[in-house]
Amino acid sequence: MNYKKVALSILKSFFLTGFLLSAGFSYANEPLRLSLEEARQYALEHNLELRNARADANIAARQVWEITATGLPQIDGSVGYQYFTELPTNLIPAEFFGGEPGDFLEVQFGTEQNLTATLSVNQLIFDGSYIVGLQAARIFRELAQRSYIRSEIEIKSMVTETYYLALASRQNLGIMQDNLVNLEKTLFETQKMFEEGFTDAINVDQLKLTVANLKNRISSMERQKDLSLNMLKFQIGLDINQPLELTDELETLFRNISLEVFTIQDFNPENHIDFRVMQSQEQMQLMTLRREWSFYLPNISGFYTRQENAFRNEFNFFQSGQPWFPTSILGININIPIFSSGYRASRVQQTRLELEKAQNNTRQVAQSLMLQKQDAQSGMQTALEQYDSEKDNLQLAERILNRTQIMFREGMASSLELTQASDQFISTQANYINAMFELLNAKNKLEKALGRL
Repeated sequence: MNYKKVALSILKSFFLTGFLLSAGFSYANEPLRLSLEEARQYALEHNLELRNARADANIAARQVWEITATGLPQIDGSVGYQYFTELPTNLIPAEFFGGEPGDFLEVQFGTEQNLTATLSVNQLIFDGSYIVGLQAARIFRELAQRSYIRSEIEIKSMVTETYYLALASRQNLGIMQDNLVNLEKTLFETQKMFEEGFTDAINVDQLKLTVANLKNRISSMERQKDLSLNMLKFQIGLDINQPLELTDELETLFRNISLEVFTIQDFNPENHIDFRVMQSQEQMQLMTLRREWSFYLPNISGFYTRQENAFRNEFNFFQSGQPWFPTSILGININIPIFSSGYRASRVQQTRLELEKAQNNTRQVAQSLMLQKQDAQSGMQTALEQYDSEKDNLQLAERILNRTQIMFREGMASSLELTQASDQFISTQANYINAMFELLNAKNKLEKALGRL
């Protein structure tokens, strides 16, 4: 055996295995790149709340058949075996067989081993509650489906808002980091000027303090960015440890915003999913009322039973030629409600009041949806005005900062003035980004209020 070749082969196998494992590990940790629309679609497939909603919809579909099956033929079979270790003893008057009156004879009847096979068929002929139950089951299935659609809309809205927040946090962080670079450059130049005797030490110290404060704000913003990204992972159903990269930019989404939704006036609450869910709940309550009424009606069912009995002193039930004794019964049951001391009437009155409450809730939801639509339009108008204001403020703050930087280099402005201008510019930038976020979020809320998600 060539041990050198064997050792080389084993070494190659180790290297190959290690390469494959490292490649797989690298692949498993590649970031998942998602646009806003892709994040929405990913959430619709993987969000745990939506998975439960889908399960509820499937359960409702199965319950329709469950209720339907109760009115179809029900067939049951049973087999019973008895072995008497001691046969039961019966007493009969002795005078029947010529004995003295008052005396009894001890007699044992039957066989030691008995086998009984029974087959029974039951069929519901008429039951008012069954008919109502079928209708209610279909409405319940519809309610579950509409609830699932509403859950989809809620998830899409939450994911959209959190995606905007993550983008805003990322952009704010980038702006702070860019400003830190500029401040550190100014600090370096000021330090050199101080070393040459062209400026005072207080200007250097003031800039150092500004740089330190900005670094702290950057650290806080980094944590906020990570938190918003983890929240987005949670909402779309992605593992928290899985890297996630957002491919959309806040400005891109903002430029693509359409304000036509702002001008929509012909809003019909009956087309909104929340209203349709309430309609289904109202119909379910109506079915409950009809079910209570159905208990005043009789219910009719038919049955057929076939029984075969075998009596043996030995266990030879499966031998041919042995006698079996059949019994057959065909019958019908009619249950007629007559008097319940007001129980059924009380149940009907309660369910009628519950139906009235459901109808009131439906009307209230319709009015609430109109108010939500008006509030969302008002919020979007406010966000649009705020954006226009912050856009002008940003241009003004940028001019102030540029002018203050020039004056500082020429010795006409102090480091405190430069710090104030820099802080003002950073704050205005953050307000501008927040105004874009609020306008995008207001549009998302308006689309949700209009039922366009």
